[in-house]
Amino acid sequence: MASDQENSQDANAPDDTSEKEITRGITIMKSIIRDRDKAVTYNVNWNADNQLIGSNAAKLASYIGTLVRMHIPITATRWSNKELGSAKDKIWTEILRSFNIEDTTIRKKYILQLAGKRHRGWRTFLTNKYLKDKEKFFVEYDPEYPVKYAIFITEEEWVAFVAQRRDENFKKVSATNRERASNPTYAYKKGRLGYARLEEKILDETKSDATSLPPHVLWKEARVGKDGTVRDDVQHIYDECETLSQSISTAEDQENRSVLSRALNVPEYPGRVRGKGHGCTPTSLYKNPRRRNPSNQEVMETLQALQAQVLQLQKDNERYRCMEKCSSQLKETSEKASINCQNKFPEGISSCQLYLSSPTYRLVGKGKVHNTSGDLLHHRPLPDGHLKVSVDVVLDKDALLPIPDIVSETTLLRDAIGSFVAWPLDLIFIDDETPTKPASKDKGILRHNESVASQKEVFAQGSQQLSQKIGSRQKNKRDLPVKYLPKKGAFVPRYQISLETLVDSSDMATAGAIRLLDMEEDIFGYSCTETIGKEDLEHIFRHQELGVGVIHTYIRFLYDNFMRGNDQLSNRFRFVSSSLVNKALICREPDSCREYLVKRFMASSTNNLYLWPYNSGCHWLLLAIDPLKEVVYFLNSIDGEWTNYPDMKQLVDTSIKVFRSQRQARVPRTKSSNITWIKVQCPLQRNGIDCGYFVMRFMREIINMNQIEIPITYFDEYKCAHYTRLQLEQIKEELCQYFIEKRLISI
Repeated sequence: MASDQENSQDANAPDDTSEKEITRGITIMKSIIRDRDKAVTYNVNWNADNQLIGSNAAKLASYIGTLVRMHIPITATRWSNKELGSAKDKIWTEILRSFNIEDTTIRKKYILQLAGKRHRGWRTFLTNKYLKDKEKFFVEYDPEYPVKYAIFITEEEWVAFVAQRRDENFKKVSATNRERASNPTYAYKKGRLGYARLEEKILDETKSDATSLPPHVLWKEARVGKDGTVRDDVQHIYDECETLSQSISTAEDQENRSVLSRALNVPEYPGRVRGKGHGCTPTSLYKNPRRRNPSNQEVMETLQALQAQVLQLQKDNERYRCMEKCSSQLKETSEKASINCQNKFPEGISSCQLYLSSPTYRLVGKGKVHNTSGDLLHHRPLPDGHLKVSVDVVLDKDALLPIPDIVSETTLLRDAIGSFVAWPLDLIFIDDETPTKPASKDKGILRHNESVASQKEVFAQGSQQLSQKIGSRQKNKRDLPVKYLPKKGAFVPRYQISLETLVDSSDMATAGAIRLLDMEEDIFGYSCTETIGKEDLEHIFRHQELGVGVIHTYIRFLYDNFMRGNDQLSNRFRFVSSSLVNKALICREPDSCREYLVKRFMASSTNNLYLWPYNSGCHWLLLAIDPLKEVVYFLNSIDGEWTNYPDMKQLVDTSIKVFRSQRQARVPRTKSSNITWIKVQCPLQRNGIDCGYFVMRFMREIINMNQIEIPITYFDEYKCAHYTRLQLEQIKEELCQYFIEKRLISI
């Protein structure tokens, strides 16, 4: 009897030894379903990083795995597939029926991301169980359909799943991942206990009031074995994290890489925080808003800006090549290794400007060049292609010397003020001052007698002398010194080159950058701020049509360098703002334009000449108004009549009449209705873009002549049919030098 029972048991015993290895059945969480039918729900908790914790966390995670196996087919390869949307909604709905979770976007996102992990784990389990052998290699035979999981998997799904896993591309990826995971450098030793529940456990055991732990602390605890020992390499990483955390701010931590990533020397993947586990993101950890990706328009603007920079670099390279070609043509040094007098420079001592070509071509200082035959530097011959220079003014405090001074061990230009240095020939430009010669060849400028003046002092002194000489002008007006104009026949637009280089090296190189120039009340009758944009400077560099910002900046230049401190000039000449009175405002707000002109005229008690650059919308012309004599001088560089600008003429006539009425002036009846307009036979332009430059030169010459009445045939000293390009370039040089002197553009 007993033998029959034993035989019966042996016969019923399964032959497949693999089935004996399965000691647990299918997890379907029947307890949750029963409690749900009884209207019993479970509470879940979340930590400060929005991660799932608490006593019911593991139960919810297991239930999510059950729902995934029931509703998501194993053939789904991408969790982000929109076709899975209805199945995901079903999973979320079932979870809300059994667990008390806020129905919010952040909670749903966390749960569905966890469901995606469970789905990947489910597919990996099936692959390892049925498609691989004990050595974790894919089997060659066709695996049998897993009947045990028939409630989750159909036969059609199984066939498709096997085909997916046997794909050669998948096998390569699988082999790579297996190799990477087979021998981790710092192995995780907490089994199925994730970072969130590990953090909860540590906080409970230590009874800490903290709500979270730093990532590197959790990372270390997750790699402590059951015996409590910590490997030396793990402890080393932890100690390095502690050191880095003392020197790296939170902002730097979240903007770049965390201290843990820095210590491990590994990249930080987007959307995750190393050492914190699933669900913790940089947004939730650092409480900072998520960075917005640039729009297509912003990307295109950035691309256009980069293209403009590349074009500018190409232009600079071309200019540097030309300079190198010119410098190669300079004379070679003498047999004594001391330089000959260079024909490029006047013999003797001359004021000069010092440039550097690296990393950008720019003006870095001013000084005096010593061009004497056989001259030595610190009792040593000068290097080939160099001249001895004494440094007076430094404009770039970080500029390096082309050749460091081995005597004083000086490398920076600012430390060489008052000293002699060697400077490359092609980077020295002579100023427009008369060169002087030393008393003898061996006598240079003594260092203790060298005058080291600041840029501001030199500029102010020159401006004051110029104003005094204009005020006490001799009869021969041609002899007036013009400090800012280069000598005719030797013109080099060095200030334009310097300013353009400064612009390229500053934030003004970007689109939309501006500079603000304060305009004093004495200039236009009210204080204001003039805006100078990158496009205004580009108009100067490219010799294009000028805007009101450039015209007003030149007016400020005339005021600072001719009229300030000179009562005769400042009381005789006034300016009218082109921003308050122009064609657009005359048509739209004629009353406000008239009120401004009348108020401007009423500000003077003596004869004044008001200079008004008028823009008709596409052309600049100059009006010189004498309101007391009721005379308007009309200077138009295209030989047009004032009758072509009826709105402007009517405004001027009306303003003068109102001014006459307010000061209660008596005029003859024959003149009561007529204002004298005089068309001045001024130089004419030969193209359609020079009008702004002509207007600026008109104003300069009128102030330079220092007389209110303008001859009909214009001033004899400046009479010509057309201004030459050189005469216009001189005006541009004044503007560019003014920008540099005022330090409106700085690196």
